[in-house]
Amino acid sequence: MISRHPSLARARFGVATAAAALLVTGCSAGEPAEHPVFSAPRDQQPAKALEATLATDGFAFRQTTTFELGAGEAELTSEGRMAPKAGHAVGTRSWIFTKRVTTAEREALLGRSPAPSPQPSRLGVAVDGTDVLVRPGAAPYWIRHAPNDFTLDGNRNVESLAGTQVPFGGTLLELLASGGRVTKSAAARTGRTYTVRTPAPAALALFPKDLRDLLHRGTDEAAAPLPVDLELHADGEGRLTRASADLGALKARKWGSLRSLKTIRAELTISRHGAPAPKLPSAARQLPAQDTVREIDELEPGACFDPHTGTSSDRMVVGRPCETKHGARVLAQPELNLTYPGADEARRRADAACDRAVPASPAAWRAESAERDTHWFTWPTDKWDWNEHGAAHATCYVLTD
Repeated sequence: MISRHPSLARARFGVATAAAALLVTGCSAGEPAEHPVFSAPRDQQPAKALEATLATDGFAFRQTTTFELGAGEAELTSEGRMAPKAGHAVGTRSWIFTKRVTTAEREALLGRSPAPSPQPSRLGVAVDGTDVLVRPGAAPYWIRHAPNDFTLDGNRNVESLAGTQVPFGGTLLELLASGGRVTKSAAARTGRTYTVRTPAPAALALFPKDLRDLLHRGTDEAAAPLPVDLELHADGEGRLTRASADLGALKARKWGSLRSLKTIRAELTISRHGAPAPKLPSAARQLPAQDTVREIDELEPGACFDPHTGTSSDRMVVGRPCETKHGARVLAQPELNLTYPGADEARRRADAACDRAVPASPAAWRAESAERDTHWFTWPTDKWDWNEHGAAHATCYVLTD
């Protein structure tokens, strides 16, 4: 938990290698050539279309996922390029909110941070084999997460940024792994269209864990899962070009910040089949997560950090050298008591401890504050975190921009 107080004056992509180039089989004179996708049994054609798509060197994609929330809407746009055979992807995830989306809803979708604002609405994402790189907002660096780093934020949200069917995570192509059933198939002006019925629980895999925890499949655990119909279009060569789905079978949990959710819709377009592989961020701009991403209370007084990691956690920060541009500086870390006193009392004690400690911190540190005579503080919010790193303590800090 964080709080603001004016003190001085008063939380793997592995399938591309399975996609092989598809060849048109030979045929006798006068017999029509078999199509590598459309000649397969109907229920196999969507999977064959995915294989044909993955067999290209690369392609561009753009997916919009719209959340209808009470009187407002939130739209997530994921776009970029993928190179399935190389296991690479480079793109962005950007959120747009209408005015009527509440602060709690924004925070639930973007993720919390130690700053007064949630995580940035724009996140750069790159996938390099099993590693995931993220660029929070306009940060001058990319944070590289190896598989062993996926648990740094405590909820494996970074892991969801890599897909299982294609390198970039969260696209509708992930639903093709759920063993859905083709309910409709029709010839189009170019290619074919399909309706693939998949179980709603499979659609939860499109979202990071924090968001999955706020959703459920809309039925009792003992009841049959509600279906999600995935609409697909394949071009004349059998490569996927469009996908859409109404994810209204997913419902928000009544106790969560998204309880006003009405429905979720997603639309994906795939283009530029055969495009060259995207260029990954240069090594000079990369920071290893294991060396830079830390819980805020692991930092020492005087340490500098950026409060946005690109993952949903108000306890994780990016450690930064103080001689470089940074978003915050730790002023003090006063100890609290050994026994967890309850949520309200824990906040009160952290507030009082920082009120006492901050005026004694170096004036040069306090002068970095973007808001004069103001500091922020955070503290362990439950009994499990209270003594995780020895005696519990508050962290008092200023935001510099």
